[in-house]
Formats: sequence, structure tokens, C-alpha cells
Amino acid sequence: MYDFSTLVDRRGTTSSKWHMIEQDMGPGNEDVIALSVADMEFKPAPEIVDALVRSARNDIFGYDYATDGYFAALVGWMRRRHGLEVDPAWVSLSDGVMPAVNTALRAVTHPGDSVIVQSPAYPPFVAAARNNGLTLLDNTLVLGEDGRYVMDYDDLEAKASDPRCTAIMLCNPHNPVGRVWSADELRRIGDICIEHGVTILSDEIHADFEHPGHKVTMFSTLGERYAMHCMEFTAPTKTFNLAGLLCSNVIVPNPELKRAFDVAAENIAGLTVSHFGLVACQAAYEHAEPWLDELLHVLEGNLGVLREFAASLDGATLIEPEGTYLGWVDLRDLGFADADEMRAFMRDKARVYFDEGEIFGAAGCGFERVNLACPRPLLERALGQVADALAAR
Repeated sequence: MYDFSTLVDRRGTTSSKWHMIEQDMGPGNEDVIALSVADMEFKPAPEIVDALVRSARNDIFGYDYATDGYFAALVGWMRRRHGLEVDPAWVSLSDGVMPAVNTALRAVTHPGDSVIVQSPAYPPFVAAARNNGLTLLDNTLVLGEDGRYVMDYDDLEAKASDPRCTAIMLCNPHNPVGRVWSADELRRIGDICIEHGVTILSDEIHADFEHPGHKVTMFSTLGERYAMHCMEFTAPTKTFNLAGLLCSNVIVPNPELKRAFDVAAENIAGLTVSHFGLVACQAAYEHAEPWLDELLHVLEGNLGVLREFAASLDGATLIEPEGTYLGWVDLRDLGFADADEMRAFMRDKARVYFDEGEIFGAAGCGFERVNLACPRPLLERALGQVADALAAR
């Protein structure tokens, strides 16, 4: 029904993902394939495009506010997709999840405090902590012999008990390792954090991407006790590839926490949402759900391609993702001397530009993050180039 096969050439456009190749490698590298930054190479849902075109033709682009229709669309989406009953009074808006996370940190921490991250960690989490004068406490995830990451709860308890620790940045589903944390795992995190007065900042931007058998649990669905200690960050931007339209939602059931967030936002003159972001989000949640359902099947097929690729290589192991549209591949047994050598090999020899695991911290060295949200022929070509380059190595 929808077009997930047309490859749109984004080289030479405003795409930061493709421009990054020229920035890092210089001109003359137009053949390098980008499977890096977490946006999609698919044409957008036509329902969203139609809404944007109507808006562009008929609207005046002055100062905006979120209408009752916008909140109804958000409430309906969260109820249908996640079983989360959202009161619009809990919702604050932002131009993006990371601006909102930074604002939340300023709301619940002070410079000199400590904040927990779980590496391999999304790099903007690390930057947010440092830029707000916070000390990072790394509750490193543990990769088990079964190829599945788990949390080190004893270490989490030790770090949360530090009186200077006031927040944790939780990623659910986890980027880059792809874990969908179970309700029991989230309750255990919640119990530790509540006991020690640590506010939970739950980045759930990938929550709409779950693989069969792995149901995403949004944190505040665990019950009121847990909901009162968290802020949840959601957006249509990953789900429908709308990052450039600047729209996200912060769900904060605790009125005191929400007031603190809103004050922190006001202190930087407010967090704004673009007019087209509001239009696109409402259209996506009201009309584009069938596009997402079809996309999820396409992504499962692409995951199968990556799975076969990893299985065909001695020294490569796919960490089976439970959520997100990202693959996390362990290449530590391929014999690269260090992260620099692997990065140079992938870009100069294989002609593929990944997000190398090293950017997610020391725990990510030797891994590659692979963006699966692209037409299958592009993915097959990129992985084929990697396989050929390795064979010739």
C-alpha cells in the first residue's frame, strides 16, 4: 500500500546524515553509503504530507499553541499503542526530546550533582550531563553469554545511593543495544531510584518500535507510585521520520515535577514547537497508523538481512534487537587493532558510514550501530560492500 522501496537521493540536500560524510571525509566520497544517524531513508507517510501541504496553502505561520485536537490525537495514540492514559494537563511540549531532557536536568539537578547513564550510552545523554555541570555515573550494561544485555542492579543501587545523585537518564527501548526493558526490570529500577530520591528521566522516543514478542512498557504505566517519580519523553519524530519538524511531548504526571520542568523551560524563554511540527504530529497520530504498521513489517525484513549478514561472517555477532530500528553488531573478533582502524576500514575500504560503537563510550568499542530504516536494496548493497571488503582484507 505504501512506498518503502523508492530510494530518495539525499546527497547534496540539507540532510545532516549524508552531509556528515563530506564533513568527515571530504569531497569525492559521494559513493559512501550512510547507515548512521537515526533517521529514515523512506518517503514520508502521504497522510502527513497532505496535512502539511494543506497547512502551507491555508495557514498563517504566527505564534502557535497546541489545540484540543492535538492533545486528543496524542491521548488516543498513547492509549491505542501503549495502554497509557494521558491527562493533557500532564503534557509539556518541546522542539525535541534532547532539549526537553536538558531542561529536565536543569529542573531536578544542580551543578555538581551526579546523574546516572547506562553505557553504551546515547552520546547526547553524556553531553547533556556535562553541559549542565553534572558528574556522570556509568551503570554499564552487562552483555551476557546469551548475547543479551542486562542491567547491573547492584551497581545501580550503589550509584543511586550516592547523596549527590539526583537523576537517571533511562533509554527505553535502549539505544544503541536495542533492549526493550520488561515491566519487572523497570519496576526494579523504579524501586531503587524512589528509595534514594533519584528522578527518572525516561527517553521513550523509540517506544513505537518493538519487535515481535517484546512489548514496550512505558514507565508511567507501572502505576502511580512510579509515575510520580518520572518524566517521559516521547515524539512522533522517530516513528514517522519528522525530526526536522521539531515536535516532542513531555509527559509528567507529578504536578510538582511538571511545574519544575515548566519553570526551567521558562528560564530559557520557553521551549517552542514548530507550526508544521504540530500539524504533522496530529496528522500522524490521527491518520498515519497504517503506514507505521506496514513499516514495522519492512523493518523486520531488513533485520533478517542484517541477521543473515552477521551469520555469514566469522567474528560477527548480531545482538538481537527487541526494539528500535537499529542493529547493534559485535565485530570485536574480526581482529581490528582499535576503533580507529575499524572506522577507517568501514569508510575507506567498505565505503559505508556507520555510527561506530566507540561514540557510545568504551563499552561500545568494537561494535557498529546499523540503521535499518532504508530501502532493502540499499541495505543489501552496503552490507555486501562490507562483506567484500572483509574478504579482500
